[in-house]
Amino acid sequence: MSERSSIVQEQSLTLLGQKVHFWKGGSGPALLLLHAAWGDAEMSWSGVWDRLSRSYTVIAPDLPGFGQSEKLSTPTLSGMATMLKELLGALHLDRVTVVGNSFGAGAAIKFENDHPQMVSHLVLVDGGYMPIIPGFMRKLISLPGVNQGFRALIRNATFSRKTLNRSFANPPKLPAGFLEKIEQNTMAYSRISFDTIMNHSSLLTKPTAPTLLIWGAEDGLSTLKQADAIQKWIPEARLITIDGAGHMPQVEKPEEFVAAVMGK
Repeated sequence: MSERSSIVQEQSLTLLGQKVHFWKGGSGPALLLLHAAWGDAEMSWSGVWDRLSRSYTVIAPDLPGFGQSEKLSTPTLSGMATMLKELLGALHLDRVTVVGNSFGAGAAIKFENDHPQMVSHLVLVDGGYMPIIPGFMRKLISLPGVNQGFRALIRNATFSRKTLNRSFANPPKLPAGFLEKIEQNTMAYSRISFDTIMNHSSLLTKPTAPTLLIWGAEDGLSTLKQADAIQKWIPEARLITIDGAGHMPQVEKPEEFVAAVMGK
């Protein structure tokens, strides 16, 4: 464990017959952190979770198939939402603020859609849009001759070094080995995120919980145009942009990110 993880400690539980690995620490209202598809909870949140744990009880799970959590037999947002409900129940938490980054933002909205009584506030970080692939397209993509090529195309569009470089404001200033760690997990994590989107067949509904959007101003993957589109979908949502940050502002600008989450 890294030195900066002194307050938030890793734990694991078996829920619905599967191992769920997560990090927990702090005191105060519960704050559920959902990571991006590029890595696990530690990679996404370890730079901010100690500071957040001074005001919140932080829970940061590895989503199914990521990090040390076992994967679902069929990756779906509904399955992830069910796992999160079971985890919070096991921890005796019945109401949380949910913070989701990128892919995790989609999981956060689905959790709020399925279990609105458990979500007090929603924070979407450089994400929130989950595409629906039409049925005929899913059938085409599922063909053996097409599937592998399409997966390679999606991997290149979301995990390549070129994509990563334009997703951050200043890649050379990222933590040592950060981009290399993303690349090491490309095959496994791109497969889970791809399969989850392939199995996603119904539109997410507009959240009813108070919603905050936090966006890296220099995000070249999910640009501010996408933030504007989400804000039009959720007109009541407030948007905070963080200069000098890209797709993971909690990594590039941790102090500004924590201040935004805490409403300062």
